[in-house]
Amino acid sequence: MLNSHFPPQRLSHITSDVNLLKVLVFEMANHFFALPISVIFKVINCPPITDTTDSSLGITDFEGETVTVVNLAQKLSPQNSATGRMQKRFLILSQTRQGELCGIPIDNSPALIELPMDNIRPLPLSARQVSPLSIATHVAILPKSEGSLKIFLLGNPTANG
Repeated sequence: MLNSHFPPQRLSHITSDVNLLKVLVFEMANHFFALPISVIFKVINCPPITDTTDSSLGITDFEGETVTVVNLAQKLSPQNSATGRMQKRFLILSQTRQGELCGIPIDNSPALIELPMDNIRPLPLSARQVSPLSIATHVAILPKSEGSLKIFLLGNPTANG
């Protein structure tokens, strides 16, 4: 379970440190992914999603605006029809570089954490040719008592999250 990997933190005690990147972490297809908080618009209960002919894309309505929904679970495991279902519990709304809203449906509540910038490394282009790395740009390696935890970052991390 996601929250067992990331202990709760009181947000009122989180300080803004330039060497930390605030991210929203979620689990999908047995991997952890993160989006910088700076690109997150909102996390909402997932509204009904209309599938398109491409099973990894859909659309939904949010406050009178049509939002493109990208089903990362389907992109990561296209052969698994149960994973590919679009109806999820939460929808992470993010803004694209062009200013459009884009949604990522997830099953479990995401966690807000801070990653040390020293632990974030770019993924080599050759590694980004295979799933699940094909949707990530960077990886954060967090040491744990039983090894390390890898969190794949979607988008370009900045310290100004």
